[in-house]
Amino acid sequence: MYVDAIVGGKGSGKTPLMLEEMEKLAADSNANIVFIEYGHGVEHLVPHSVRRIDIKEYPVRGYDQLIAFLAGLNAKDYDISHIYIDCLFQITGDKEGTQLSAFMKNLENLAKQVDCKITVALSFKLDELPEDVKTYARG
Repeated sequence: MYVDAIVGGKGSGKTPLMLEEMEKLAADSNANIVFIEYGHGVEHLVPHSVRRIDIKEYPVRGYDQLIAFLAGLNAKDYDISHIYIDCLFQITGDKEGTQLSAFMKNLENLAKQVDCKITVALSFKLDELPEDVKTYARG
């Protein structure tokens, strides 16, 4: 699976789970990991080999702009193996997740095209997710 989602309510431990996974992956010298967050918060916990991006430093808002940003990352650095995206709804401004289904499909298409594993954190309860997004969910 190229795309998956860590799902849980606010404060349920999604970010620590991402950090733990990044730590394990970073032990592999062939891993090229990118962590995208919205604002500073966990930079001191991100392994040094992981490229941390504060998306607030770029004019990226909305799902389409985020997909374009990710495509640009992969065009510049074609060997990215993993991308973690925290705070998706803050980045996109879609607090209700109304466009989440289409975004996840577009994200999967991009991930396949660039051969990269992408994990997003979704602040949702599993039973509140749209049915087609549940196929990506874990957690």
